Amino acid sequence: MDEAEQVQDGNGVTILDLFNAVRKHVITAVVTLVIVMVAICAYTFTRTPQCTATSELLATYRSSAAASGASSNAVELSSGANYINSQIQTYPQLIKTESVLQPVIDDLGLDTTVKELAASVTASNPDGTMLVDISVNDPDPKQASSIANSVAENLRKQVTSTIYSDEGDKIISPVNLTVVQQAYAPASPSSPNVKLNIAIGLVSGIVLGIVVALIKDLLDTRVRRDSDVTAVIDAPVLGSLSRNEAYAGTSPVIISRPASREAEEIRRLRTNVMFVLPDEPLSNVIVVTSTGPSEGKTTLSVNLATAFAENGSKVLLIDADVRNPSVSKALGIEGAVGLTHLITNRVSSHDAIQRYWKPNFHVLPAGKQTMNPSILLNSRAMKALVEQVAEAYDYVIIDTAPMQVANDAAVFAKEGPELLLVAGLGVTEKKLLRQTGRELSTLSIDPVGLAMNYGEMEKPQKGGYYYYGDESDDNGRKRQIQHKKSEKMKKD
Repeated sequence: MDEAEQVQDGNGVTILDLFNAVRKHVITAVVTLVIVMVAICAYTFTRTPQCTATSELLATYRSSAAASGASSNAVELSSGANYINSQIQTYPQLIKTESVLQPVIDDLGLDTTVKELAASVTASNPDGTMLVDISVNDPDPKQASSIANSVAENLRKQVTSTIYSDEGDKIISPVNLTVVQQAYAPASPSSPNVKLNIAIGLVSGIVLGIVVALIKDLLDTRVRRDSDVTAVIDAPVLGSLSRNEAYAGTSPVIISRPASREAEEIRRLRTNVMFVLPDEPLSNVIVVTSTGPSEGKTTLSVNLATAFAENGSKVLLIDADVRNPSVSKALGIEGAVGLTHLITNRVSSHDAIQRYWKPNFHVLPAGKQTMNPSILLNSRAMKALVEQVAEAYDYVIIDTAPMQVANDAAVFAKEGPELLLVAGLGVTEKKLLRQTGRELSTLSIDPVGLAMNYGEMEKPQKGGYYYYGDESDDNGRKRQIQHKKSEKMKKD
């Protein structure tokens, strides 16, 4: 068995777990992706396109005319380079000042303020260079280039002359700025970058969709699909029963609605169970249980037993859930006398076992609880009874208490009978299912199969070849499959 297929023990999460989580909540993931993409597209296409124009200046150091000698020139150049580097670091803030931008506004006749213009102007110094790049964003490409060139010129003037004047006497600036690259009108907008934004939105939407799906799966404490159960219990799914009121009646669907879809679901389960049962002693005894209550194990037990009886097999249905007897209620029969009386030798099998529907279908109700159920079901008398009925009947179905109530099913299965685990989709708690899986693994009990309950009924496809009905023939066993003509008859 591959690692990805190993039974989950609750101590780690495999890649398969993540894949299954996303697959279960694929709609949530897709909706998240769509929301992110819509938001990104709305942001991208509602923004005013901006054009970016860039001018470039070169900063140099004015050598002192008094300096002489190679040693003096080297020292001066080194100190000059350090000085320029310290000065360039102030230019990104200097260009946003009124002394630089107000002349730009006046020269170009711009209808804006210094603060507004400063928001669209940036300056940077490429690493390892003496260059100053001035970039301007504006919806109008020509105006963007005009502003960039004007800012560069006014910055040059401020650095080389004005800010170094002292009471009318000009002092030569040690820094000289020269425009080495004029700004030109850009051919296309620089922002928004539609392709980049959509790519970011797509990647972000996929990642966020996966995260949301995983969170939703972690917060969902109940099983929703067959894969939720098979990820914990290493056993095949032998059948699924849909969520339908037909199962809530006082008689099995094979009797009440033999031509229904529900009856076919039970027949399919019966056939699959017959195929997987091994040819071993007591393997014809099928113990039915579930993780917790209200998962439909009794409903499945009575319907499965009925399906075996319909097939002509001699069947005994035993209600071993003596804590909460349900078989007699499900079949609408008397359940006051049954298993508890038979094991304690208070009645004979003739008095305890009832015939139901057909001569080959027998039922042993639970009877009244008279002693500790665990002691009763673990007794030698109970083991002897199971061995006797296994020889007398073709199939024996034992309905037991849920595993979270008692481990009666495990006790039975440990002695040789096969365990059929029922899981109610939308009902079974994941945490309890993992506990059941660990307990069965500890006891070295491998369920013969899984049966899913409360599944969603599939919608009939158009143009289908078969349909199900509710009518029964005189014998009560009419099959519902009728062929539908798919082609028109050819003309002679």
